[in-house]
Amino acid sequence: MKKTQRRIDRLERIIETQSLLAQANLDLDAFMQLVVDILQELTEAKGAVVELVDGDYMVYRCASGAIAKHVGLRLLRTNSLSGLCVTVAQVLRCDDAEVDPRVDAAACRKVGVRSMICTPLFEEGIPVGVLKVMSEQARGFDEDDVQTLSLLGTALGAALGKQVAFAAVNRAQAQLLVSEERMRTILEQANDAVISIDRIGIVSQWNRSAERLFGWSCSEAMGCNVVDLVVPPSMRTTFHSAITHFDAGQSVQTEVRQEVVAVDRQLNELSVEVSLNVNNIAGHVELTAFLHDISERKQLEKALRNMALSDGLTGISNRRGFMETLERSIARQQRHETGLALLFMDLNRFKQINDTFGHDVGDHVLKEFAFRVSGCLRETDTVARLGGDEFVVLAEGISEVEHVLSLARKIVATLKAPVSGTSISITASIGVCLFSRSMDAEKFLRGADIAMYQAKHDAGEVDPVSTVFAQDSYQL
Repeated sequence: MKKTQRRIDRLERIIETQSLLAQANLDLDAFMQLVVDILQELTEAKGAVVELVDGDYMVYRCASGAIAKHVGLRLLRTNSLSGLCVTVAQVLRCDDAEVDPRVDAAACRKVGVRSMICTPLFEEGIPVGVLKVMSEQARGFDEDDVQTLSLLGTALGAALGKQVAFAAVNRAQAQLLVSEERMRTILEQANDAVISIDRIGIVSQWNRSAERLFGWSCSEAMGCNVVDLVVPPSMRTTFHSAITHFDAGQSVQTEVRQEVVAVDRQLNELSVEVSLNVNNIAGHVELTAFLHDISERKQLEKALRNMALSDGLTGISNRRGFMETLERSIARQQRHETGLALLFMDLNRFKQINDTFGHDVGDHVLKEFAFRVSGCLRETDTVARLGGDEFVVLAEGISEVEHVLSLARKIVATLKAPVSGTSISITASIGVCLFSRSMDAEKFLRGADIAMYQAKHDAGEVDPVSTVFAQDSYQL
């Protein structure tokens, strides 16, 4: 009678366990631990274990009782009862591990067991492991225990697929959280400023580098329009339109990279290189900008460009710098015809000065000449040294011969005083040319050059003026 009641109690517990397993939403390890704990209790075993297939091995994945300390143990499938159970897909029972050839006796001694029962676990019809109970006594289990294990194995197998999927989802979510945390950390610690905005420009991300670069703290920037924080006031309307354009566009997986001017909190201008990513996040357009401060690089580039376009001795433009300026001026003149004059100047007897006083004095004379000519010009005029002792002046807004000749005479007058620190007086031959629409840069420069050589030829006359080239060039 007691044995019958014991069977009834066990069956009720098995049914209760099956229901619990079917409804459990635990992670896979917790799920299997629940099974082995209940199984050990029902069979009064030394321990219970779930072993899963891992290639050629069976691995103790989860265990209870005295066997729990052996979690992680790996046994070859070909030399264990568990491996055979998976292979034949049947419940197997061992009454004495010391004499049963199907069992790895050494492994049994290691965990301290003499008898065991294994039942296969299936996932989508494929054996993926075993559920096993073990006893330290030979013949430690009876047919009721076999039935109990078989029923729980069936319940575990039915729920295993669900729990594996549940565990996979949990792992994926955990990995996603880790990935998001990693990304947040990377973005927060990035050397570049990282700013994200919504479709109308409201800031949703502002990392530490953005704080350092622009002077606004994250708490101050969040919720504000990025245009009001980093865009120069004169350009804000344009940027508002650009953001609206991105919102209206259909292409949402694109990248824009460019150099722009930004401002910090004190409205100091910064040169930044921007990599702008436009994405569709949950149906909403989001823009993330990676901004790299290139102010120092731009300043260096400007300094190097100025060096490349400047004369090293006098500090004024060199031939290359002058030709760029000349091309731009001619382009404006072609559009607006406000007048453009060119003066070509050559120092008289400069070789004699070099030969008599030395090249150091000659260099001093060239610098003095450039300084005096510069003092005669407007801010819009350009003076340049083409090479040696040849200089040019480009004057915009002059369309009358008398006006350009007046400028030439002003330059001649400022040369009359001796060069500072010497008794040397500078004289120069100056040819002038007025621009006409038929000219290009080369023809314009050649006209002034011809006029200068005519002026040098006529140097003995008093203020000689004559037409030299195409009715547009004059010499002084």
